[in-house]
Amino acid sequence: MLDVVAELLLDLGFDRLIGSGDNRTTAQQLCLFVGVVVVLLAVALAVVSGPWYGLAAALVGVALIVYGR
Repeated sequence: MLDVVAELLLDLGFDRLIGSGDNRTTAQQLCLFVGVVVVLLAVALAVVSGPWYGLAAALVGVALIVYGR
């Protein structure tokens, strides 16, 4: 039950992030996509290599997401 709730919240957040603007340029769409991928990789990097590497990668990913929004 908890996994269904978590999946629903994640899905709604992702839909809001990705689907909120139809007038994005190609560069903004690319930055948004790469930013989401980098943030997901930052979580894995934080687990594998340490929190500082994950934080550094997450900052780059968030900057790309902000530009893409």
